[in-house]
Amino acid sequence: MPPILSKPSSAAPTSLFYITVGALLSVWSGIWYVYLKNNPPAHQSVHYLCYGFLGTGLVLLAIGFTLGPLSRWARHAELPPSEVTPDAAKAQAPPATASQRV
Repeated sequence: MPPILSKPSSAAPTSLFYITVGALLSVWSGIWYVYLKNNPPAHQSVHYLCYGFLGTGLVLLAIGFTLGPLSRWARHAELPPSEVTPDAAKAQAPPATASQRV
């Protein structure tokens, strides 16, 4: 079997990783935002960091949710067409020897 057909795509675990990291980053950034709202910091730059982490988490979530369906579509695209597969299997089969014919 060719390597492309025996090795599954790594997009599904990658998608789960992006979704998990994005969700955790978004939740903790939201908690940090509420803390900053109740306890205003001395410098506004802390708010920019909070917004940056929140935006990064949301972007990672979007990448993860987009990568999931893309991996399913890619799996179908990696497979050979169904009308070619039986002919290719016959062509790759070793020729029958005299002991196999009996």
